[in-house]
Amino acid sequence: MYEHEPEQMYKEACARVACGLSVIPTGGGISPKAKQPHHEALKATGHFTINQEGKRRSSWKELQRRLPTQAELEAWYLEHRARGLGIVTGEVSGWVVVDVDQAGLGLLQELAWAPHVLTPSGGAHLYVRHPGWYVASNASHTNGALPPGFDVRGDGGHVMAPPSRNRAGTYRRTEVRRALGIEEIPEEVTVDGVTYPLRAALGLVRPAPVARPSRETRSAADSDDDQVPVWLMVDRAAEYASESRNKGAFMFGLWMHANGYALHEAQRHVEEYVHLVVDLRQGPFTIEEARQAVASAYRYERQAPWVRQDNDAA
Repeated sequence: MYEHEPEQMYKEACARVACGLSVIPTGGGISPKAKQPHHEALKATGHFTINQEGKRRSSWKELQRRLPTQAELEAWYLEHRARGLGIVTGEVSGWVVVDVDQAGLGLLQELAWAPHVLTPSGGAHLYVRHPGWYVASNASHTNGALPPGFDVRGDGGHVMAPPSRNRAGTYRRTEVRRALGIEEIPEEVTVDGVTYPLRAALGLVRPAPVARPSRETRSAADSDDDQVPVWLMVDRAAEYASESRNKGAFMFGLWMHANGYALHEAQRHVEEYVHLVVDLRQGPFTIEEARQAVASAYRYERQAPWVRQDNDAA
């Protein structure tokens, strides 16, 4: 019955990409890893990183920034026989997906939202237009900000797309075609006596601009008389962001290491760097990505410290 499933998924993947969506291959079928990325297919098409042991680990990070090529689709489905299809959520595809499982069905009914996709487990997916700012993927069990049974798949996330299947059944489209509007999402909901900031927890409230302290107040807080001030290294690192935000984070790590700051001190200031550069280029850029770049810089031999000149650092 499912002999030609990879060919079917290939056609579906091509149709999604033609509509401007980024997709990834998933295990699909009755595999216990049906919802996970198809690791071998991704690695075979160059989507991998190499860990400290020298082993290749699949990665779909590049597909969070661009759509797959026709050659990649053919390799995933026609050569490596992937049986599932994942849609990459976030800015690259233009969608945020609210993922509701059975624990959230009562609230879903109360909100009167019409699902776009029904999942094999009895849950639902609802599609919201990406708002134009970074939307983190989040789950109700992660920090308690979302109501039970509600998850959000934003930048850096993915959801299974119909007609993919798993052991429980098949993902099915409904007749609903109109996107769920942000204005239809209440700012707060109350479930079992607990109030949740629903719209904000889904990442659909525009983040407030980060107020950066003045040079005078920052220098007093961030450094003593014997160390280069952190704010200066943050500012210098941000100059690399138009070329590469990861490179800027890496340079920040190199300089912090060179100037006598411990790794945990550098990581404490990563968020300031990210807020400074996140909007300078298209595509998501997370605090975790920046922290990884900083950590990698600390694995290099420590460079010579900066030398102060005229009450500033050079």
